[in-house]
Amino acid sequence: MAIVTLVVLALLLIAWWLYGEQLKKRFYRRREKPLSETDRRQLATDMPLYLRLPAAQRQKLDGLMQAFLSRIDFIGCDGLTVTARMRHLVAAQACLLLLGRDEPAYPTVHSVYLFEGDFINKMPQHLPGGIVDMQGKHLAGESWGDGRVILSWQGCLRSAEHPFDGQNLVVHEFAHQLDQAKGFATGAPLQRSIPEAQQWQQVFSHAFRRHCEATFHGHRGLIDPYGATNPAEFFAVVSEVFFEQGQALYEHEPDMYQALEHFYGLNTRLWH
Repeated sequence: MAIVTLVVLALLLIAWWLYGEQLKKRFYRRREKPLSETDRRQLATDMPLYLRLPAAQRQKLDGLMQAFLSRIDFIGCDGLTVTARMRHLVAAQACLLLLGRDEPAYPTVHSVYLFEGDFINKMPQHLPGGIVDMQGKHLAGESWGDGRVILSWQGCLRSAEHPFDGQNLVVHEFAHQLDQAKGFATGAPLQRSIPEAQQWQQVFSHAFRRHCEATFHGHRGLIDPYGATNPAEFFAVVSEVFFEQGQALYEHEPDMYQALEHFYGLNTRLWH
């Protein structure tokens, strides 16, 4: 019996060691060099918001980018060659969401797939009435629950070049990743406490209902009508507005702005 116990303990120790090695490979796969001055100039050209950030936030963003780039693979699709410029621009926009949060740089994400332009999702779409659409949809981005993010490079570039139009592809897809960290996207990302989760649910359910009613009646306002698709898309869409039009969101939906400000730990009104 004692021998069996020792064998079990030995197997558990081996399993724990292997698990630790896998974590090391996942989180510390390579050492990423700090951004050079040339890299910074290119990033500032592609992403005007970069230089508008307060110095402390810009410094933190650089560190988050290094952590992000050190362990996330970038894969070019349909013949696209991924360059350092592409990697830096995607990482900078993705890490904006983490500037005010004390957590690792997307520990559940392992790969970013880049297409030159829009791509076709060939997954069958199940429509009402039992209809299955096999034609596929043209998309600029997708966030998968298994840790993959798919993006259009041109969409990423357009988002960075126009930081105050309320639309940002990278912010949208990585907001989904924050939402999916609990396993699936519901529009209610993990909060720090039960009271905070209850407050979030109250504020966002009311805001989502108002947005759906406005969209149904053909009213187009600050928030993109696509946000009426479901609560998960609503969270991603309002996150875009929060990061790009914080002051306007505060004026139109103050409760929702404050909930996002608390969740992201940022006052984006100061950026504008």
